[in-house]
Amino acid sequence: MNTQTNLEEFVDTEEFLRKALCALTSKDIEILLAQIPIVPEQDYTYNTENPQIGWNEGKFHWVPVGRDRGNAGRIKLANNPINPIAERLINGMEALIELNRQRELKKDSGSPPPKNPREAVKKYFGIPQLDRIPSACDQDKKAFMKNARELARKLRIRLVLDKASGEFTITIEDEGIGQTPENVHKTLLSLGSTTKGDKSYLIGVFGQGGASAYAACQYSWVLSKRAEDLQGESKGGVGWTIIKHIFPKGRRDDYFAYLAAHPDGRVPFFSDKVSEKVGIRHGTRFAHIHYDFGRGGAQIVRRLFPALNHVLFNPIIPYELYAGRDSADLMNGNAYRLSNLSVRGPEPVLDKIFEKQDMSGR
Repeated sequence: MNTQTNLEEFVDTEEFLRKALCALTSKDIEILLAQIPIVPEQDYTYNTENPQIGWNEGKFHWVPVGRDRGNAGRIKLANNPINPIAERLINGMEALIELNRQRELKKDSGSPPPKNPREAVKKYFGIPQLDRIPSACDQDKKAFMKNARELARKLRIRLVLDKASGEFTITIEDEGIGQTPENVHKTLLSLGSTTKGDKSYLIGVFGQGGASAYAACQYSWVLSKRAEDLQGESKGGVGWTIIKHIFPKGRRDDYFAYLAAHPDGRVPFFSDKVSEKVGIRHGTRFAHIHYDFGRGGAQIVRRLFPALNHVLFNPIIPYELYAGRDSADLMNGNAYRLSNLSVRGPEPVLDKIFEKQDMSGR
């Protein structure tokens, strides 16, 4: 019978957690990893049928994301580095909706679910479809935008450039429902499985798109804490782990793995007491370190704003973007921006003017 490897046996967990939250470069991650006992990747091969085989008690091990040694093909699917970031933001939007839905069920277990994501946002947050806000009357528009700004503060994306190393890091933080430490590997680190199949008010199903971010960076880390009033039978605490790309010696089947504390896939955790001292709120944080945007260099800082507004053309929930600075841009998508232009006056909205076309078929 294996026991879960506990961080408290090796480090001052409060200090370690504070440093983990500030880990934004490859060097930062490697310093963290050097502080805890980890079985070398070549000394442990995950066995799906019996993961206990070769497990070294009292140490951490690298376990395949999704507990699937053949995960590289699915994780490398994205052909544009912006798409996985957008998927992470969508996951954050779902977490905010799910938090409110579960609290609603706690008050009234018979409450019917919203029929779709936009209905859920209108019901729980008082916000209509974002591109319809500019055409609302002044009084409604003011109320909608106030609600939108308050909600956007609960979903944040940051782009950080470390000038010394030249590394870009992307972090996505939400103040949604979060996950218990026992479930992080079953949800946030799963591939191709779902807990959303019967939830019409959520967007995705299999939660796989965001995992493609692992292929675009050198390291990732994830941290999650369940909302205190929705922990159920869990002991609480914060689940945390690091994800990296592994290339087995003498083999061609590379894969992506995360740091596990138990053969069943559970991740390292911090107690509620420690997380409260550090000031961890409920929700989930992902960091993708040394993120490869392809060409662009420092111009990426300027390009992220239009790129995300394009990919998330009409998001169900607004969010904040911190791109290389301390102040945030409110991100509503290009549909909102175009709609907002159209109500400002008679000036042309498009950058090209097209002549009227004869539609008579003559």
